[in-house]
Amino acid sequence: MPFHIEISEPLCSIIVAVSVQVKSQDSTTEPPVQIPKPQITLNVAHKVLYKTERVTLSCEVTGGPPGLQYDWYKNSEDLGEHQHNITASDSGKYECKATKGAMSEKSDSYTLTLEDPPQPQVRSDWTEAFHGEKVSLQCVIQASENWNYMWFKGQNKIVSNDETNIQGNTLTLSVQSSHDGEYVCQAVLQDRKVTTSMSTPYSLTVRELPQPKLSVESQWKTFYPTEKVTLKCSVKEDSDKWGYEWFRNGAPLPKDKDKDISLPGNTLSISSAKAVHSGQYTCRGRHLKRTPVTTGEAEAVQLHVNDNTPKPTITKHEWFEPFYSNEQAQLHCNMPGDGWEYHWYKGTNLRITNPELTIDSVSVTDTGVYHCKAQRGDFSVNSETLQVTVKDPPQPQVRSDWTEAFHGEKVSLQCVIQASENWNYMWFKGQNKIVSNDETNIQGNTLTLSVQSSHDGEYVCQAELQGRKVTTAKSTPYSLTVRELPKPELSITPEWKTFYPTEKLTLKCSVKEDSDKWGYEWFRNGAPLPKDKDKDISFPGNTLSISSAKAVHSGQYTCRGRHLKRTPVTTGETGAVQLLVYDTTPKAAITKREWFELFYTEERVQLHCNMSGVGWKYHWYKGTNPPIINPELTINSVSHAHTGDYHCKAQRGDFSVNSKTLQVRVQARPPASLTLETELSDIMTGDMTLRCNITDGRQWNYTWFMNGQQLNESSNVLKVAGNEETIKSEFKCKGRNVVRPLYSALSDGFIANNIIFKRKILLAISGCLVCCIVILIIGCIVLKITRKPEVKETPHTDLFFSMTDSKNQTASPMKEYIDSSPTELEELQEKEELITDRTSVVHEDGVIKDEETPASEANGLTSFKGR
Repeated sequence: MPFHIEISEPLCSIIVAVSVQVKSQDSTTEPPVQIPKPQITLNVAHKVLYKTERVTLSCEVTGGPPGLQYDWYKNSEDLGEHQHNITASDSGKYECKATKGAMSEKSDSYTLTLEDPPQPQVRSDWTEAFHGEKVSLQCVIQASENWNYMWFKGQNKIVSNDETNIQGNTLTLSVQSSHDGEYVCQAVLQDRKVTTSMSTPYSLTVRELPQPKLSVESQWKTFYPTEKVTLKCSVKEDSDKWGYEWFRNGAPLPKDKDKDISLPGNTLSISSAKAVHSGQYTCRGRHLKRTPVTTGEAEAVQLHVNDNTPKPTITKHEWFEPFYSNEQAQLHCNMPGDGWEYHWYKGTNLRITNPELTIDSVSVTDTGVYHCKAQRGDFSVNSETLQVTVKDPPQPQVRSDWTEAFHGEKVSLQCVIQASENWNYMWFKGQNKIVSNDETNIQGNTLTLSVQSSHDGEYVCQAELQGRKVTTAKSTPYSLTVRELPKPELSITPEWKTFYPTEKLTLKCSVKEDSDKWGYEWFRNGAPLPKDKDKDISFPGNTLSISSAKAVHSGQYTCRGRHLKRTPVTTGETGAVQLLVYDTTPKAAITKREWFELFYTEERVQLHCNMSGVGWKYHWYKGTNPPIINPELTINSVSHAHTGDYHCKAQRGDFSVNSKTLQVRVQARPPASLTLETELSDIMTGDMTLRCNITDGRQWNYTWFMNGQQLNESSNVLKVAGNEETIKSEFKCKGRNVVRPLYSALSDGFIANNIIFKRKILLAISGCLVCCIVILIIGCIVLKITRKPEVKETPHTDLFFSMTDSKNQTASPMKEYIDSSPTELEELQEKEELITDRTSVVHEDGVIKDEETPASEANGLTSFKGR
């Protein structure tokens, strides 16, 4: 086997050729073959390939050995194809592998993209056409290849003839009735077996030319000057696609020649008609897009415009000046011509739309200037104005100096009317008509009564106009009261009858019926009360007001009424009201409930304010703070903020009385402190020992809480197992007692966090230090013992000294070691204490609160106070 090595250097080139020939023991074994990298080739060279085409992929191995086997893959999946060429019908990444014997070589991946043939679209500006028009349809394909186009109407293929012509992608029609329908197109790619799908159907409508219709918007065809006239020319189908041309007396109407004529849309509008606008009008339609297309002319309409405009005439029926209410007024409006609508106006307000204005029962509100308006369309003509005056029949009034009377008095009532016409008068009591007799006498408009009990009631009068059916309304009822002398009532405000000096009070004397017709007289202990003798007493209206009560105002009060018009008439006296006014005013009393000279926080404070008498409102004050309005002052949970001086004020009306001040003192509850004690066993096991302490010198029971939940433990020490839950939990405690205070304040919360982990680190460090010290001591002892003595000619010295040695004061090596050992041990102990001191100052999170706080000793280890 030849072996060739070539080495290139910048300055020299070394070529080494080694030829090795190896003879195989088996001469029949062939040497391994080398297969070049296959390449995938395509049988077509188009930029875009379509799914309907036949696409062949070839696996080309240039210079490869004969007898190769091929394997094909699509998207890394074996296609099971083993030929040199394959036909591909789907897009994807293709690979081929050439194999001979144990040798194989795979090609790079070849991405094949096959697209769907494009769908053509039919485009045109035409959706409808008339006979003889030229219509073009275009078959549009987005792809740029060379296409041959085919056209179809329904299922039938279209070929070029006199009526249809196909040029490229365009179909041109000379429109006939048979061309109405749906068209589709299809394309075939030149020199390739690719055919598109059919396009979406395109609808073409072929129709007959429509016949326009001409109409006048009004029902009449005779008009007056300035009237508005509108003619409408319309094509029923697709009216928005047509414009219109107008003719008068056979001649076209120019658009801008007459300023009164406008042609908006399908209408001819005459804004202000004149005689010159009379004539015969016709119209025809012209297609807006295809302007050569026009319809036939519509049937003619004859218009006539008069030279001038008359006014409507008003006809009167049963006319009076003035009218009285409830009489009938009737007017009629007329205008020559057809189509008129009549509007009656009072002033500028529309009254009714009708040729006839009939007011069956006129009223004063109908008074005014009337006219009618004849209107048709936007054109209207006003009549001359007509004044209508309506008055109410005059309202009679009953006049008299009497509103009430007693038996035997003579009472005169007069019926008064302001109008000067001749009236006849009638009198009524209730619903009953009054006639003259011994007790009642009617003369003209006057009624005279000789008063009896039966005369009590309401009187009205009414009048009739002579010669016309006009009757006045009844007068406002006039009340005449025949009564017994009323009994006045005496009341007091406020309602209590016992008062303190300077309080205000009011006595009220009232007659229930017609109280405004009475004055009042006042008496105390039977004697009349003069008005100006006492400056504290005033008499406004029907009241007696005492502005500042004194003891001299005590007594028995009564009153009576005196008629304001008939002053000799007085009522009897009322029942007496007894008033009592004290000489002095006591202070409001405070009652204590569950009172202590010194309260502890969270205890209940309850005070009650009382003042003798009724009607009091109570206000509690602490210093200058806003008051609490309640007889009871209750503080359910007292705090330091409640310390201070309290007093209450009793108030009724404008009068108030203060109590004495009362001091409330509040002291904080004994604090509970929670500490963490570090015992050797806790360090070893990872547990915690918590201690709750209250330093007021009393014996306490304790309550423990974990995350706000009470624990079943009452001693001052709580053992807690160190686990994932407890080291993240918050612990609190408080003390309980049987005498006040019954419980202490709640301690601050303690959370262990990572203290357990730090304890173990501290234990490991301390253990390592102790081990080092012990090893150091043992090493020193061994070194001392095993040290070789210096070589001397003196005899071997015994390690243990004898009695002789002791006498001779000769020290043995053992004794020397013992003598020197204390010094070495002391040095080691000093080192250990120094290391211990340095480690003790290590701060643990959540353990040491203050470096200056002394730590307590427990089992020889230092405990730290928890936060």
